[in-house]
Amino acid sequence: MKRICIALDYNPSAEKVGKTGYAYAEALDAEIFLIHVISDASYYAIDYSPFLGYESPFNTGSLKLVKELIQGANNFLIDSAEHLGGENIKTAVLEGETDVAILEYVENNKMDLLVIGTHSHSSFENVLMGNTAVKIVKHTKTPLLVVPTKVE
Repeated sequence: MKRICIALDYNPSAEKVGKTGYAYAEALDAEIFLIHVISDASYYAIDYSPFLGYESPFNTGSLKLVKELIQGANNFLIDSAEHLGGENIKTAVLEGETDVAILEYVENNKMDLLVIGTHSHSSFENVLMGNTAVKIVKHTKTPLLVVPTKVE
């Protein structure tokens, strides 16, 4: 295992996921790739007309907002790589449906291990919202390390 991909989100549990994945990569002397997915950034590029007396804050400069979302995610990954202490950590901001974007990245970049966290949502929440970790477990062809992050 020489290429390890660690998927991070904006949840405080990302620190546990990042540190766990980093420890595995260090033990295996593997390359480390940190990724973050922006789900459907193009959604924010739509110009909304005021409706029901509400004017969306996304109405002006919406393309600028998308660029800022991407730059913010990129800064998050760079800071995360620095925090983990790895100067050779590669980063990538992905766009799209989270599970699909992660699975495509891992396959296209020939990763040997994918590290993700699970927020341990209730089964009711999983039915309503879906669960990215569950979808990845069901569809991945790459070995997977799922880090439980539920706060006790």
